[in-house]
Amino acid sequence: MTDTPSPLPGYVPTKLVDPFEIFVGPVFETGAPGSRHFIFRVDERHVNMRGVLHGGMLMTYADLTLGAAVWDATDYAPSVTLNMHTQFLKPAHAGDIVEVTPALTRKTRALVFMRGNFTVAGRTIFTAESIWKLLGRD
Repeated sequence: MTDTPSPLPGYVPTKLVDPFEIFVGPVFETGAPGSRHFIFRVDERHVNMRGVLHGGMLMTYADLTLGAAVWDATDYAPSVTLNMHTQFLKPAHAGDIVEVTPALTRKTRALVFMRGNFTVAGRTIFTAESIWKLLGRD
């Protein structure tokens, strides 16, 4: 977890365990498992040379948040990302707060399908759809 205060009231730090996610965090959340809403504030580590939020950071944030939603939807079953389809729609900059509420679109015995619309101040800047493989289930 982090000592960084939440950028919005009512949000608590998301427990990050992956070393790369810890490095690019912090991320904050509100809501119960299965309906969590996530935010992060873009800082100078997250932008490219033009001062725009780096696409790789957005994809990492998508993997982190959609993966957390898979974790919730499967009673904490271990999983891996099989596929992620993304669309970059608008830029975000340092200081912006990027929000997402992941949505479960389909679940089978071995696969979970997720999606998310990532917004800044109510404007969608990025979308992601992903497929997750539940480990140990063929």
